[in-house]
Amino acid sequence: MSEPTQVQRRPRRFGPLGLAIAGAGGLLAGILLVAILGGAQPVYKERTISVAAQPQGTAVPALIGQRLDDALDRLETAGLKAKVDGGGVFGVVEEGNWRVTEQDPTQGARLHQGDTVTLHVERA
Repeated sequence: MSEPTQVQRRPRRFGPLGLAIAGAGGLLAGILLVAILGGAQPVYKERTISVAAQPQGTAVPALIGQRLDDALDRLETAGLKAKVDGGGVFGVVEEGNWRVTEQDPTQGARLHQGDTVTLHVERA
């Protein structure tokens, strides 16, 4: 009978413990490298900030729902003119009998002195 031949095994170069130690060493080396070089530097971005200019002109008052005579007085006080749309067949005869239903431009819009606000009116 022939003798069984033995297979020679090559010894492992790195076992699980060796791999764990190598990984920990690499991690430590990376941490030390970051500490020595000062780590990541913050990135500064240039930003442009726009500041709105101070509003110019006169603010249009809120006139919807008011009697036409009161609305016209408020516009005159603000230095603005009025154009009245509506008023029926004969137009506006008595301003106190009409109410403002729409205005253009809307309240808060800025106009220059002497500009015109259009008022749409209906019978009160």
